[in-house]
Amino acid sequence: MKKRKIPIIVPVVLTLAAIMLAVFVWHNWSSGIVEPTQTVPETTTESPTEPPGPTLPLMDFSELLKMNPDIIGRVVIEGIGLDEPIVQGTDNGYYLTHTPERKVHKNGSLFMDFRINKDFQNFNSVIYGHYRSTGEMFGKLKLLRGQKKFDEVTEGMLYTPDKTYRLEIFAAILTPATSDFYHLIFLGRPRREMHLEMIRDEAVCYRDIGAAPDDRLLTLSTCSYEYEDARTVIIARIAE
Repeated sequence: MKKRKIPIIVPVVLTLAAIMLAVFVWHNWSSGIVEPTQTVPETTTESPTEPPGPTLPLMDFSELLKMNPDIIGRVVIEGIGLDEPIVQGTDNGYYLTHTPERKVHKNGSLFMDFRINKDFQNFNSVIYGHYRSTGEMFGKLKLLRGQKKFDEVTEGMLYTPDKTYRLEIFAAILTPATSDFYHLIFLGRPRREMHLEMIRDEAVCYRDIGAAPDDRLLTLSTCSYEYEDARTVIIARIAE
């Protein structure tokens, strides 16, 4: 029996096919295409995080501290024309009758309760100041007990030597001088929650800003004359 001859064209076709396959593989590799046998690394798409807000500018306290090292900050509420330094003494009496320059004057100073940390890190930082019918000191706090002005004035600023904060005003209250709004010691989260609930219940003007037990509050207090020992209290959240 004669052997069957394989046509010459077959090896030629096979050779050309092999060359074409080699060219295709090389082209894919050089183009960065991943071969099917490779594993593509998984990529996870993270939710974009909000960039940190701009840092609020610091106020220069160097000259103020040279004048009086008891100066711990400055409170500004432009909507009612308030712009005053804050001091803290060794008691709550001295700055009732002394200015930030330590001069005797009936206006006294705006001063923080001496039992509170001066860095405003307490849950409730209480600032006292005289009411003056001329509008000096805390004379204009009372304006925020009117709904129209309260709705207009939502923010202020708190400057300290180390940091600047926004004040988010959310409550205006008329209360006795002996009320729990002056409470300073809060043992545990439930006690702070009770304080926030009391603010909501007793405020004459209130704005829901979502104040929480982990927030820090600034309580501004001055005399009022609706009844004996009445006080106007304005409460703001200290925000960074």
